[in-house]
Amino acid sequence: MNKGITIPYRAFFAAAYIYLALPILIFFLGYLKIYIGIICAAVLILSAVLAIRDCGKDPEGLLKEEKALSFPVKFLIIGAVTAIILTLVNGVGEYTWGPYDHAFRRAILNDLVEYKWPIIYDPATQTDPYVIQIMNLNGPQGFVYYFTYWLPSALIGKLFGFGAGNIFLVLWNSIGIFITFIGMSMYLKRATYASMFMYICFSGLDVIPLIVNDIRPYEGWFWIDGWVSHVSLISNFNNLENVYHQAVPCYLIIVLILLAKNNRSLGSIAAMIFAYSPWVTMGMIPVVFVRMFMKDLKAEKTSRQVRNIFTVGNLLLPAVLLIIYGLFYSAKSDSMHEHGFVWEFYGSVPKFLLVYVLLLAVEVLPAFIIVFKDQKKNPMFWAAIALLMICPVYKITESNDFTMRVSMPALFLLTIFVAKVVSGVAEEDLELARKGKKRKGAKAHLKLGALCLVLIGMAYVTYYMGSAIFAATFFGDREEWPDDDIVSFGNVAGPAYADKIEDQFFVEDPDNSPFFKYLAR
Repeated sequence: MNKGITIPYRAFFAAAYIYLALPILIFFLGYLKIYIGIICAAVLILSAVLAIRDCGKDPEGLLKEEKALSFPVKFLIIGAVTAIILTLVNGVGEYTWGPYDHAFRRAILNDLVEYKWPIIYDPATQTDPYVIQIMNLNGPQGFVYYFTYWLPSALIGKLFGFGAGNIFLVLWNSIGIFITFIGMSMYLKRATYASMFMYICFSGLDVIPLIVNDIRPYEGWFWIDGWVSHVSLISNFNNLENVYHQAVPCYLIIVLILLAKNNRSLGSIAAMIFAYSPWVTMGMIPVVFVRMFMKDLKAEKTSRQVRNIFTVGNLLLPAVLLIIYGLFYSAKSDSMHEHGFVWEFYGSVPKFLLVYVLLLAVEVLPAFIIVFKDQKKNPMFWAAIALLMICPVYKITESNDFTMRVSMPALFLLTIFVAKVVSGVAEEDLELARKGKKRKGAKAHLKLGALCLVLIGMAYVTYYMGSAIFAATFFGDREEWPDDDIVSFGNVAGPAYADKIEDQFFVEDPDNSPFFKYLAR
């Protein structure tokens, strides 16, 4: 169990890149006209081949000699089991209780399995009279959403049935989490359980407003991650529970960006997030831009640096993804009714400033203090902080998807930086224990105690949500689960979700949109 298994960087990079690219490849070949799909698939495959070929080279184009990290078998087994358990607990596949959004997740996979691609709904198939009245559909409706993440599972479902596709979704999600565990440890240069712990438990100190609301309920508290109106910065666990189709790819891409040895394929790596989430893409752009021009990725000669930036991966694949997915998403451009600067919704700039300061103090400041000494010279750290300071200023959609999702890359950067500090502290204690020594001085013990207290506070969100899921799964009423509340967007089971489905997923008269008219099969 303690014997090491060496995982070379190139093998990890190839696995991660293929994992991200495969669902996009299925979209190109399954959703687009055959000749367009083949061209786009060729660009994607070429970008993958070039990226994997160049991943181990330094900015000068020379192979970098680097020791591959050795992982104990025990660590790999625990990592794989943890990934599967986390996936199931987060409600992927709906084998455990999940919140409201899981009714949509279930219906998405169902329709991707049951309907011909691209999906066009016939209003005549709706049977519930209240749904028909609420939706008031006129003619065929195209299905538009960022569903790329489900496509490998949907393909399995088409071949072997929905049940097989649903099981594969659990496996697919678990693989993405496991690969990210490996990548985080590679960045931390040690096989450390800190990577798993922080991946699952990173959060702000949301326990503080939770306690305040329990003592004295206040207006604006909605849930543990949404304790003020109009703005929320979401914990890793809740992202993985509610929007795993965005979070898992985002977290893996952040790891690849941090581990990059050159900038020849950074564009293609980062651009793939657009297939999974237009929201997260907005937060990924400044992060990858900063990484592109960091000192360790710069070639000595300007000519070489220019060639490294203007590559097929950095230019062609992002352009293809922007055109294809841009036209796809823009077919549904009327679902963002509520938007504007957040202070407009508070009706008072001073009130907004108070909320803004409290939000950053609870959600960002604890991690900032923990990692500042270690990361103060890292441009990626400052890019993350800048992004987190900007996100809460603007609102798009009623629940503010802009702030919640655009902040995701920055928050995961802080996740990794905190994991680095935690693993360093753990390694230091182990080294002292080997020498039969202990930490000396009250200051050292206070710092360690404060770190542990903050980590417990961060982990409370995971405990809180995990407890709710456990109780609802094993002691709740199965009929109250949301997974069967929709069943299919083509024949919605009840009126509760009808208005939101029509607003977020349906494109009226799809043949008149450029995507369905010129690109779709």
